[in-house]
Amino acid sequence: MTWPFENDTSAIVKKLAKRNLKKDKSRNILIIITIALAACLIMATALYFFASGRRSLHDAAGRYQAVIDEADSGMITKLANDDRVQVGVSHLLGLVSCGDYRFTVRSMDETLMKLAKYPALEGTLPESADEIAVTKAFLDRIGLSRSVGDRISLNLGDGEKEYMLCGILPAEDSNDSVFVSQAYIDNKVSAPAYSAYIRLKGSDGWSKAAIQDELSALCGELGIEPRQMQFSTYYFSLIEQRSSQYMTIIASVSLIVALAAVFVIYSLFYVSIAGKTNEYGRLRTIGTTGKQVKRIVFREGLSLSAAGIPIGISAGTAAGYVLVPEGFHIPMVLVIAAVTALFIYLCVMIAVMKPARLAAHVTPVEAVRYVAGNNDVTFKHTQGLHRPLSAGNLAFLNFARNKKKTALTILSLGVCGILLMAGSAYFNSIDPVKMARRSFPYGEIRLELGDYGPQAHHSEQYSELQKSNLLTEDFRESIRGIDGVEGVKTYQGTVLDVHMPTGDIEPIVSEAYTPDSVKMLEQYLVDGTADPQELLDNNGILIENGPQWEETFGWEAAVGDELQIEAGGQTRTVKVMGIVDGNIPYGGYDTLFIPLEMLSKMVPVENLNYQFIVDTDDSKWETVKDEIQKIIPPASTLYVSTLNEWTSAYREKLLNYRIPVYVFVMFIGVFGMINLLNTLITNILTRKRELGIMQAVGLSGRQLSKMLLIEGMFYTLGVLLLSVSFGTLVGYLLCRVFSAMSVFGKVSYHFPILEMFRFFLLMLAVQMLFSHLAIRQIKKQSLVEQIREL
Repeated sequence: MTWPFENDTSAIVKKLAKRNLKKDKSRNILIIITIALAACLIMATALYFFASGRRSLHDAAGRYQAVIDEADSGMITKLANDDRVQVGVSHLLGLVSCGDYRFTVRSMDETLMKLAKYPALEGTLPESADEIAVTKAFLDRIGLSRSVGDRISLNLGDGEKEYMLCGILPAEDSNDSVFVSQAYIDNKVSAPAYSAYIRLKGSDGWSKAAIQDELSALCGELGIEPRQMQFSTYYFSLIEQRSSQYMTIIASVSLIVALAAVFVIYSLFYVSIAGKTNEYGRLRTIGTTGKQVKRIVFREGLSLSAAGIPIGISAGTAAGYVLVPEGFHIPMVLVIAAVTALFIYLCVMIAVMKPARLAAHVTPVEAVRYVAGNNDVTFKHTQGLHRPLSAGNLAFLNFARNKKKTALTILSLGVCGILLMAGSAYFNSIDPVKMARRSFPYGEIRLELGDYGPQAHHSEQYSELQKSNLLTEDFRESIRGIDGVEGVKTYQGTVLDVHMPTGDIEPIVSEAYTPDSVKMLEQYLVDGTADPQELLDNNGILIENGPQWEETFGWEAAVGDELQIEAGGQTRTVKVMGIVDGNIPYGGYDTLFIPLEMLSKMVPVENLNYQFIVDTDDSKWETVKDEIQKIIPPASTLYVSTLNEWTSAYREKLLNYRIPVYVFVMFIGVFGMINLLNTLITNILTRKRELGIMQAVGLSGRQLSKMLLIEGMFYTLGVLLLSVSFGTLVGYLLCRVFSAMSVFGKVSYHFPILEMFRFFLLMLAVQMLFSHLAIRQIKKQSLVEQIREL
């Protein structure tokens, strides 16, 4: 604000700031790049998470919300005639083996295609008994190139027959399915039981509780038992609002980016203002006030923000659209852009504040005595009068001149090194093979009863499967007879419908607590008791202390809690009497343990086997798997998986976490590199006269090159020392914290040698390349021209 009695000097301030910007082009480019990168990263991060939330809601719109199993034709008719719901119908005939893979055979109607949001079908769904539709993934798996209208020979569990291919569903991702007609179902099954996929009409925007209450009431009206209905966990995960989690991530990313950007911008302005001490002193001599000098510096910051922020926001918007195009929403983009622009502007002003104060405090006397590059000698060693003037000593003298500039440069790159070190240490400490071994502690091949394992069934379905259980003692002996098999471990249990304290009913694979497992469970018991007799006398069960109870079911499990379990038409109240460590190497589902005697009374099944784990010779496991596939009946409901498949899945999951972390670290590294380049450039520009004088008194070109290279090495070693010391500590703490949280199980710290070696080589290459280019630039000027420069 200009008072009436003051002169309006804003035009002069603006002109001086403009001239400064024209003069410091290299600094301006680096600052604009820094501002643009910061704005781009924050904008892209915010857009990604908010757009992902919108995409989830969009994906949930129109999807089925629950599945009703074992619905007969009468129930399907009732549901179809109810105006409150949409109903899609399917009948699963089962899994059919074909070589070393299996495919699903089932029916599906048009409504289910819409409720499941399948891609558009090429052709039509089958109508007659000799027509089928298949997924593209299935055709790719069997190596056939077929088009709609072609004839195809397949064994759907009743022998090889020829069918008309009437439709191809362009679904991939291992979705190997064959769809048959209702006529085919009627020919094969006398009284088919259907799965009804239902959705409440007009329920978009409803809460999870409201939808579940309404569906439960509707099923009660129609006489559908609660155990028959399973809510779609995928649908409710889509509509679950994670705004608080998103805001935490966005705030964390923004804070780290802001700190890195502020460091770089502050350093660039600090070095620039230190080099312009003479100019600011002259301005003060002719009457410029400290306040006006501040305005000049802030004006520069404003102009650079105006140039960098739009570039960054535009790039961040483009990146956000590429990452999540389905969730792109113009009003949302505009709001995020405005908040990002304001945030980055404030960061720039904060970064400029201290350098502006330094410029304002420059006095005319300082302008006379100041020589750029020779002030702020840091260490006593550099003040000695007699010392050997070797290339190494000269390099150290310059490195130690300005401790603040040196510290800022090392710190900005050190942050990148620390983040890289910590992230790499944690990811390197996670062993995918070890993670997979938690499910395969005694072998390499896993055979589970059920379509894709027992977890795909509710209690009554699984009890029916176990009545005709293929996992018999004879089958076990057949596997033991295969060459390369060293042992077969049997797991007993079943699926129980568990009534949670929160009111949810969930099918949970429950282990039979047998005498063979007492020792292990007692070893991994963290609370309560694991005494088998005590559990039997008090209707007690054991549960693991994994995060799924609270994350999935909203129940914080504790000893003394009571649950209702349902199986075989019986409902029993049980008490949680013990909690075991979630990292127990049991090899089953490890979620809930119930005494075998109690389980046998509830489930009227003689053979409670649900899983075999086959131990093989490491060099023969593939052959063993092929031989097991040969002895499994084609239409059986056995799911086969291997240690290698689980390991590959974990590696892919880890890669999905690694990529965004490393991209983020790369951005932070760019900020540090900008600071390093600025420091090296400034060192050369402000010391041209000094270097020229040294060359005039005998410094050779080779010695000059060596001096500059060693100087760069000091920065590299400083960053490496900071990264290794603090990065090791942070990485170790990360491993301890996430091990306690059981995010990827227990991990042991591993030093990231390869990543740090690459980081060191990259820094070394950058500073050596720059030193080489700087030396070439210096050689273009004569000694007289260098000495004349101020």
